[in-house]
Amino acid sequence: MTGSRARVIGAVLRREIATIRRTPGYWIASLGLLVVLAGVLAVGGGGETGFVPTIVDLLLPTELLVPVVAVVLGYRALLTDAEELAMIRTYPISTVEYVCGIVAARFAALLGMLVPFALVGGYVWLTASPDTTIYATHTGVDSPLLFVRFLAFVVLLGLPYLSLAMVVGAVANSRRGALALAALVLIGGVLGGDLAVVGTLGGDAGVASFPARVAIPPNGAFRGLVFEHVIGVALPPDDGFVSSAAAVGSLLGWTAIGVGASIAALAFGDAVTDRLARVRGRVESLRGR
Repeated sequence: MTGSRARVIGAVLRREIATIRRTPGYWIASLGLLVVLAGVLAVGGGGETGFVPTIVDLLLPTELLVPVVAVVLGYRALLTDAEELAMIRTYPISTVEYVCGIVAARFAALLGMLVPFALVGGYVWLTASPDTTIYATHTGVDSPLLFVRFLAFVVLLGLPYLSLAMVVGAVANSRRGALALAALVLIGGVLGGDLAVVGTLGGDAGVASFPARVAIPPNGAFRGLVFEHVIGVALPPDDGFVSSAAAVGSLLGWTAIGVGASIAALAFGDAVTDRLARVRGRVESLRGR
């Protein structure tokens, strides 16, 4: 049973990968990301001084651009019309298998679209000045491993936006509707989360719980992990940027919520639509009386 399910998911994954490869817009977006990162690197000068200064320069653009890339990649992944969805259901495939295959393919595409970050790291590795590898006043070491750690956190940042954007496609009725909902997801995640955390602060209790609260929105969790485990190595020993366990759990939790919501939307969307149509019909009949 497990082998059969794996083959089904693999078939969906290969089909979706082929679709992604035939969509030039995704690779244009990746090229645009490379241009922006290279521009930030050139203006900031971090590439000449080491990995940690480069990460500091890239931190804010990353918080803005990675969610955009993930949302662009995911918001149309499950956008299907009624006829296409009905055709898919004629095959021996469950909703869970179908969504898992799509998620796996889009995750692979997300890794591909984040290659510009790896190229930037390679450039810094080749061009950074040798005398910047060790900080004279602190114990931190400017190592390529720090940039690898940063890349891992970048991937974790993209996952929640990718999965939540896929929910948009699952519930939207048109491309225009999906685009509008995707914009709400993007704005809510990038700006709304941090504003909500700041709004909850008050008194000593609010300040004391800040490391845990900042980990709730994806951007806050990502930022805290970077400060705690990447930039923080170049600073005097100081904890408290974020609760690492809460931050990782938040990023993975938002991802799981998105995948689960996509499965539920496809599995029960028709039933909900039919129920709403019946309610609407009853309301109209009552008005007619």
